[in-house]
Amino acid sequence: MSDGFIDTYSGLEARMKIVDAITNNLANANTAGFKRDFGFILENETRIDAATQVDLAPGDLVPTANPLDAAINGPGFFALETPSGVRYTRSGNFGVNAAGELVNKDSLKVLSTSGSSIVVGEGEVEIRDGGIVTVDGNEVATLKVVNFANPAMLMKEGLSRFAWNGSASGVQNVSDPPVKGGYLERSNVNAIDEMVHLMSTYREFEVVQRTLKTLMTDMNSKLIQELGKLG
Repeated sequence: MSDGFIDTYSGLEARMKIVDAITNNLANANTAGFKRDFGFILENETRIDAATQVDLAPGDLVPTANPLDAAINGPGFFALETPSGVRYTRSGNFGVNAAGELVNKDSLKVLSTSGSSIVVGEGEVEIRDGGIVTVDGNEVATLKVVNFANPAMLMKEGLSRFAWNGSASGVQNVSDPPVKGGYLERSNVNAIDEMVHLMSTYREFEVVQRTLKTLMTDMNSKLIQELGKLG
């Protein structure tokens, strides 16, 4: 198989990966705290591929009038307890489980500044500015908010969660968290921009696809000629 055929097929696959990233962005345009991925083409001596990078730019904050919602008005992430260890999110649509613990929408426990889960019981729960959690007006905990020495080492896990791939010293507690109670952060996806990127990538895909078809036609013609010589 010719190098030109392999390069062209790799280019086709690479653009499909970018299309997948864009369509995932569009599917999460209304997901609180979601961070978009942007894709780009990588070319080296052996093949063409695609890579993605997370855009950590903040989304707009919107009031919800829900006392259990919270948004970070600046850098930082909420901390969650998961079976795989602590994970981080910008999605602050919280609730209370049957055990009276503060959890996120996927039933994962939200951590406090002490590193433990937050037990609120059955009273009237409210998350106030600064991440202060109150029950019937009494302060019971403060939401743990952290920042990172190198945010590029955060890895997306899906469901608006991130894992930290660096050393423990790279996780930094935010002492005065810029949390707004009764707000949520919108996704940072701009649907119009994503549609423009999608159409542009589709056009590139079609160009590469036509090149691949031309190469396949040439290969078939050469094969028929060689078979004719054998006859």
